[in-house]
Amino acid sequence: MARWQKRARVGLGLFAIALAIAIYAAIGERQTAAPLDRPARLDPRAILESAGAMLQQFRETKKDYVVKAERQLRYEDGTTKSFGVTIEVRNRGGRDFVVSGREMHADETKKLLEITGGVKLAASDGFTVEAEYATFNEGDATVAAPGTVTFGKGRMSGTGAGMTYNQNTDVLSLAGEAHVTVVDDAGDTVNEFTADTAVLSRQENYLALDGHVRALRSAQVLEADRGLARLSDDDEVITFIELRGNARVSGGETFEAMSARDLDLDYTDDGATLEQVALRGNGSIAMRGEEGARGRQFAGDSLDLTLAPDASLTAVAGRGSVRVDLPARPGTPSRSVRADAFEGSGEAGKGLTAARFTGGVEYREEAQDRRRARLARSNALRIGLADDAVTSAGFTGRVRFEDGDLRASAAGAEYEPRAGTLLLKGADEGGGPRVADAQIQIEAEAIDVTLDGPRMVATGTVKTVLQAAASGRMPGLLQRQNPVNVNADALAYQGPDGAAIYSGHAMLWQGETAVRGDTITIDRSRGDLVVSGAARSNLVFDTGASVGRAAEIRYDDAARRLTYGPPAPTREAGIAPTSVSGIAPTNAGTIVPSGASQLSGPQGDLRAGRIEVRLARSESRIEGLDAYTDVTIRLDRRLATGDRLTYTAGEERYVMTGVATVPVKIVEECRETTGRTVVFFKSTDRIIVDGNEEVRTQSSRSGGPCQAPAR
Repeated sequence: MARWQKRARVGLGLFAIALAIAIYAAIGERQTAAPLDRPARLDPRAILESAGAMLQQFRETKKDYVVKAERQLRYEDGTTKSFGVTIEVRNRGGRDFVVSGREMHADETKKLLEITGGVKLAASDGFTVEAEYATFNEGDATVAAPGTVTFGKGRMSGTGAGMTYNQNTDVLSLAGEAHVTVVDDAGDTVNEFTADTAVLSRQENYLALDGHVRALRSAQVLEADRGLARLSDDDEVITFIELRGNARVSGGETFEAMSARDLDLDYTDDGATLEQVALRGNGSIAMRGEEGARGRQFAGDSLDLTLAPDASLTAVAGRGSVRVDLPARPGTPSRSVRADAFEGSGEAGKGLTAARFTGGVEYREEAQDRRRARLARSNALRIGLADDAVTSAGFTGRVRFEDGDLRASAAGAEYEPRAGTLLLKGADEGGGPRVADAQIQIEAEAIDVTLDGPRMVATGTVKTVLQAAASGRMPGLLQRQNPVNVNADALAYQGPDGAAIYSGHAMLWQGETAVRGDTITIDRSRGDLVVSGAARSNLVFDTGASVGRAAEIRYDDAARRLTYGPPAPTREAGIAPTSVSGIAPTNAGTIVPSGASQLSGPQGDLRAGRIEVRLARSESRIEGLDAYTDVTIRLDRRLATGDRLTYTAGEERYVMTGVATVPVKIVEECRETTGRTVVFFKSTDRIIVDGNEEVRTQSSRSGGPCQAPAR
């Protein structure tokens, strides 16, 4: 290298050093830069922290749910913690759901999410659930909260302790302390339910309750072991309530109480009005009466009621040991009906107007005021109703009716409670119409009974037995201690103290004593007897039997007088043969010819226009008799005629009188005696003519044998 080249290099080096020193002097000493601030960590254990995190879960290429968080922490074990969390679940059960909370924990699988702090589940249709802590299980899309929860939608809200909500099936389950309330548009409570547990199925629209179920509906309390309320489509109205196990309902404007094993309440679509009630298993219903009074009651193994919008009953049915109780009202006794089954019908505004009972029917009326208790049994019964009063009752099949000591039976009976009448008709295996009390027994084809009395009208082959009783007298012609049989085509019976009028082929008998005629009238208040129309009698006295006939046979018990003759021109009260209850006596008032009355007995064979027999006061014997108009008497071989006859039994004396133009005539074989007054005796030949026993008139005899006089 040349000398000048070496010199040049040294110079350049020195220049570079000087330049560096000059630049350093100009710049000064270099200062160290401050380090950058690091963000504060939420959890030092976290390996990753992020803000605005979002997790999307896919299932078979479809987005299943989305988790959004304001901040998120990730740990080495794969678990995460999120803050300000929102979980969006799409199209589960036809609805979208959003679950939100302040904090969320997730395991490494991200299948189970724990959410705490102001947890809220909101469905797209407005349904919400709130709790302080909940879990979200991605596997079955359920939200569970072990603590207190609240939920609601529209007018329905509720609370509980321990909740599970399945978003797939849209079913909310409360594990304890279930409480559900439904209000109206004004916010007033319509229904309130409490139970140990509850299940709300929003897809099937029902609320199921279990354990000590209690529900309030206005002033009504519902209780049961289990219950189910069916909801409207919007879950805001209760349309149907099922109560199962020891079901009870009390209070309310329509019902006072209801109870059964199971009970159903069916409401209108708006939930405002009760339409139907069904009870199963030992059901009982007590309805509320007017002004707080006791209303009608129903009982049976099963009961079904239908109500009109005004809460009046329009239909009711019962099966199995049913009972219907109708309360007493002023002038109307309480009534009850038992049967195997019944059905009732009615109309809005009126309530039940008719009911039919079948199988083992028992109808009862309680005593009220002077009215006695009444009882009826039959195979079937139909009744008419007005409010709670029975207006009519028709019994069919083996009917048995009791009113005090009165007993009645027939195949069918029509009962009118207001009028107190009972019409018996028809025969079946239980027999035909019959009525019996202490006074009388009646059998006929039809019997119309007025229970107040009683008074009765019987028609068609009437057969009766009259009893001697303290409240009714029997004719003194008869033995008081023995019953009396009377048959006829018809009977009008006016009570134990009134008249019994038999018409049409009437016949009365007691032992060998008998009377018959077109009409027989017995006055039980006076003991009188009238037989009218072709009247005949066979009367047995201590002195012998007497057989008689006349247009009318009349017995006056007070006078102890027996009269054979034409119908009397005047009728004594109680036994006049006039129409009674539509039955007209036969041949009443018929004019009979003279001498039409006949009486044969110990006194002889007597004929006259009228015959009056006097009876002893206290003995069964004839004391005497009087005969009037065209009198004829045959006594052994004697035949006597005259205008009037008086017979005295004790002396066996006959006194006959004639009229001015027709004297008394006595014919004995070929001997004839005449006079204005003739006295003769049964057992002797004494004859007193006009007061002179020695004066006799012997009829002249013509040639030839003596001929007996014509009768």
